[in-house]
Amino acid sequence: MAFQRAIFTSFQGSIKRSDSMLSGSKKVLSTRYCSNHVNPAIKTWKLLTKQVPAALGVGETEYVYPEHADVVIIGGGFIGASAAYWLKSRAVHGIEVVVLDKDTMYKDVQQNLSLGTLTQHFSLPENIQLSQYSAEFFRNVKEHLASDVDLQYMPTGSIVLASEKYANKLEYNATLQKEQGSRLELLQAEDIKQRYPWLNTTDVKLGCVGYESEGIFNSWSLLKGYLQKSIELGANYVNAEVTGFEFKHLRDLLMEGVTPGTFQKINKVIYKTPDGQERSIKFAACIVAAGNESAKVAEFARVDKASELGLHAPHVIDTSGLWLRRNGLENNLLFGMVPLSDDSKDMPEEDYYNNIILPSIKNRLLSCNTENDIW
Repeated sequence: MAFQRAIFTSFQGSIKRSDSMLSGSKKVLSTRYCSNHVNPAIKTWKLLTKQVPAALGVGETEYVYPEHADVVIIGGGFIGASAAYWLKSRAVHGIEVVVLDKDTMYKDVQQNLSLGTLTQHFSLPENIQLSQYSAEFFRNVKEHLASDVDLQYMPTGSIVLASEKYANKLEYNATLQKEQGSRLELLQAEDIKQRYPWLNTTDVKLGCVGYESEGIFNSWSLLKGYLQKSIELGANYVNAEVTGFEFKHLRDLLMEGVTPGTFQKINKVIYKTPDGQERSIKFAACIVAAGNESAKVAEFARVDKASELGLHAPHVIDTSGLWLRRNGLENNLLFGMVPLSDDSKDMPEEDYYNNIILPSIKNRLLSCNTENDIW
C-alpha cells in the first residue's frame, strides 16, 4: 500500500532567490543605488573624481563596511528583500537598513526557486488578507517597484481537492475565505469531473475553486524588483556570512526568572566578508530571514530550540516496515510503511493506518504524541 502522510512539527519558511539580482560578472561586496536623475554638474564631478585618480595611478578608495544600523536583516531573499523594501519605503531617510547575505549574486540557491503562486486558500484570516493585499500590490507593481518589472502574471484560478476525511475542513475554510471577501465555489466530485475531465476524482469528495486573485507569476522578477527598489531607496546589501552575535551585560536590569546581574542582550551581529575578515554591526533591531539557515542564526542568538529536524536528518527505516524522511527543506517528515505481510495488503486504508502505521509512528517519534501532530 503506497501512501504518504506528513507530520507537521513546526513551520520554517524557506527563502526563494534569483540569480539575476544584479547585472555584470564582478563579485559584489556591497551594493548602493545611485539615482539615474543626477544633476549634470554633479555627474561630471563624480566621473572626474573617479577617473582622474585612476589616470594618476591612485587606487580606488576602500569600501567602508557599515558599523551601525537601525535594522539589520539577515538574508536577502524574498522575505529579507521585501522587509528592506517596506522599511525604506515607509521611512526613506529616517531609518538605516543593512541586509547581510553570503550570496548576493544568488547563484547557489537554484534549488529554492519559488513556485510563484498567488492564492487565498488559507485557514487563517491573516493569511487570506495578506494574499488579497498581494493581489492589489501585483496590480500596481510597476508603480510600487519599477516600470520594467514584468511579473508575467497569469490568472489561472485554482482548485483545492479534498477526500471525504478532509471535506469538512475544506468547507470550513471556504466559509472563512468567503467572510474575508474571497470569490470561490464549492464543487462536488461529479461537478469537478465534468468541468475538469482530465482529473481523477475517484478519491475526491469536495473541491473549492477560487476565481479571483488566484494565479501564477514570475517569482524571479518579483525578487529582482524588491532588490532593485530597496537599493534605490537606500538599503545597503553587504556580501557577508553571519558568524555570531556579540552580547552585552545589563547588570542593573531586573527580570523575573533571571538572576540579577546576569542578563545579556544582543548588541552586535558579527559577520565575515569574502576577504575572510570578521566585522560587526551594532543595531537596534534584527530580522532573521535566512530561510532554512534561520535555526542556525537563532543558535548564534542563544535562542532555545525545541526538538527539531536537522538538515542532515537521515532516511529512517525500522524493522516494523516504517520509513521516515525529511520533506525537502521543510521542518516536517514524510512517512509510510513497507508491508511485511500479505494480510496487510488487503486491509482497508483507515484500518491499516490506525492499526499499523499510527502505533509505529508514535513509538518511533518522541514528538508525536497525538493525531494532531499528523496530517
